[in-house]
Amino acid sequence: MSPRTDVEASGNFLIPNGTFFAELAIFLIVLGVIWFFVVPPIRKVLAEREARVERTTATAKEANEIFGDAQERYQTAMEKARSEAAEIRNQARAEGRAILEELRAEAQQEADSIVAESTAHLRAEADQVAAELRESVEPLAQNLADRMLGVNDRARTSAGHQRGRGSS
Repeated sequence: MSPRTDVEASGNFLIPNGTFFAELAIFLIVLGVIWFFVVPPIRKVLAEREARVERTTATAKEANEIFGDAQERYQTAMEKARSEAAEIRNQARAEGRAILEELRAEAQQEADSIVAESTAHLRAEADQVAAELRESVEPLAQNLADRMLGVNDRARTSAGHQRGRGSS
C-alpha cells in the first residue's frame, strides 16, 4: 500500500465520523450529569458560605459599634470616677487639715494651761522660799551689821524687841 491509499481509506480527517459523534454524546451526557447533580450542591454550599460571611461581617460591624459605645461609656465612667476620687481626696485633705488645726489648738491650750499652772506653782514656791530666806537671812544680816558697827548684844536685843512689837 502506498501512502496515498491509507489516507483515502481512512477518509478525510476534517470530516467527522461516527466516533466523534459518540464521544460528543458521551461528553454532553457527562456534562449534563455534572451540571444537574454536582454543580447545584456546590452552588448551594457557596451561597450558604457567602451568606455566613455576610452575617459574620454584619455581626462584626455591630459588635464593633457596640464595643465603641461600651468603650465610650467606659471612658466617661472613668472620667467621672476620677473626678469623684479627686473631689473625695480634696475633701479628705480639707477635713484632715481642719482636724489637725483643731488638735493643734487643743494642744496649744493644754500647753498654755500647763505653763500657767507651772508658773503659778513656781511663783508660790519662790515666794515661800523667799520668805523662808528672809526669816533666816535677816537675823544673820542684823548680827553681821551689829558686829560691823560694834553694837553690843544687849542693845541689839532691846532694838530687836522693839522692832518685833512694832511689826506685830
